[in-house]
Amino acid sequence: MDVSLRCPRCSGTELDLCSYESMIVLSVTHALFTMNCPNCGARVSAVRPIPVQLQEEVRYAAIEVGAGMGRVN
Repeated sequence: MDVSLRCPRCSGTELDLCSYESMIVLSVTHALFTMNCPNCGARVSAVRPIPVQLQEEVRYAAIEVGAGMGRVN
């Protein structure tokens, strides 16, 4: 699974989704990630699949706040 995206302003900078500034979980599988590009300073937001490396953290946080994320069968 791809865990990065390119900055739309400077096009050359790969942004690591695991280094997000904020993440809004939209579903069990997707979230809105926001980060700043270290190269040009653009604020970048994108809806992407939640990287495997973050899935357990998201699941735990949902349990802690009673977010009712449901189950994937």
